[in-house]
Amino acid sequence: MKLKRFKERDHKRTGIMIFTIVCILLVSSVILYRTFAIFEVKTNQNVIKGTVQDPGNIYFAFYVDNNIQKEMPQNGSGYILDEEASYCGVTGENDSNIKISLTEDYTVHVSGMTSSRTKCNLYFVKGTFILGKPIKAVTSGNGLYEIKHEDSSLDEGFQRTEWRYAGETPNNYVMFNSEKWRIIGLVNIMINNNVEQRVKITKSESIGKLSWDSNNSSDWTTASLQELLNSGNYYTKTDSYSQTGLTESAKPMIEKVTWNLGGIHNYNGLANGLVIHIYNMERTNTVNQGNSYLWNGKVALIYPSDYGYATSGGENKTRNDCMNKDIYNWKENGFEDCYLNNWLYPKNISPWTLSHVIGGTVSQAIRIFTDGGIKASSNITQAQDVFPTLYLKTNVKIKNDDNDGSDLRPYQLNLLEA
Repeated sequence: MKLKRFKERDHKRTGIMIFTIVCILLVSSVILYRTFAIFEVKTNQNVIKGTVQDPGNIYFAFYVDNNIQKEMPQNGSGYILDEEASYCGVTGENDSNIKISLTEDYTVHVSGMTSSRTKCNLYFVKGTFILGKPIKAVTSGNGLYEIKHEDSSLDEGFQRTEWRYAGETPNNYVMFNSEKWRIIGLVNIMINNNVEQRVKITKSESIGKLSWDSNNSSDWTTASLQELLNSGNYYTKTDSYSQTGLTESAKPMIEKVTWNLGGIHNYNGLANGLVIHIYNMERTNTVNQGNSYLWNGKVALIYPSDYGYATSGGENKTRNDCMNKDIYNWKENGFEDCYLNNWLYPKNISPWTLSHVIGGTVSQAIRIFTDGGIKASSNITQAQDVFPTLYLKTNVKIKNDDNDGSDLRPYQLNLLEA
């Protein structure tokens, strides 16, 4: 009997010990797992193969500029997913079968995942979506630049951040109208009295030499060139523009917007020719007497500031140097970097821009000259090169293919249902 009682107590003691050991192991496992996931953020809705799974299948770690963050950057933050740097894996190592992407509505999609408790390291860098395609920003050389308009004299809407391609040879080619055009960037524009953002493009080749206005007026709303581009032979693809005019498939892609027609002061010798100053003047209601300061239409020309923001600078003069130099004085010795590293520099021609000149004895508009500066034309009836420019609708997207926007592999476009 004593032996029996001893065995019963021994069994109880053993059970208690086993229970204690199991509890310790469970707690240790939790601690180890939490140690593994200490810098991770668990999402409530995990997108796996396009469907929402039970919480716990995926753990995300968010890195912004290589710094761990608790939250994922949101739409409009100026950050996009670096898909090349981001990766997933069960052990924290890269599983090449798992693919990660970020859609334009800032939803993360993970495909190819076969195991639960998968960890994804998501790296976010400066950039934005251009026509549905995520484009990383650069701070030097060719590429997409973040532009901050910090001039307090601008209307509030136009102070928003823009994204513009700059440099001598950025990959901003796109097929539009069955020909090569180039993306200026994602820029501010008025639509229905609200400042919104649209992708702006310009034709890569001139459609010929034409007068800004054959009737010698500086009002774009009645100019002969405006009529040609929006209702005349170019728009209807007739007469001499039967080969180069707008096609019926291209027209539905064009956004009708309100273009600002603010005039540029006869600025030579005055300290108001910086890019931001020109950008500001373009968006004021200061015009020649009788002119309209707004125009609602589809096809126009680049602004002088579009040219200014397209420089990346170079070895001798940085982009910042160029931004702090009057555009009309880029022709000065030592500032060659400002226009030679600028994809909108016309080299051997002198094309029109949209802006007219305030004052003077004759009607004038701004042109980009071969010396790299911008100047007033001597007469608005002169024939100069014309590069049609327009904004694309938001349902125009870049096709999901291998094209990289280079001259040889321009982006292809799709018009999706609105």
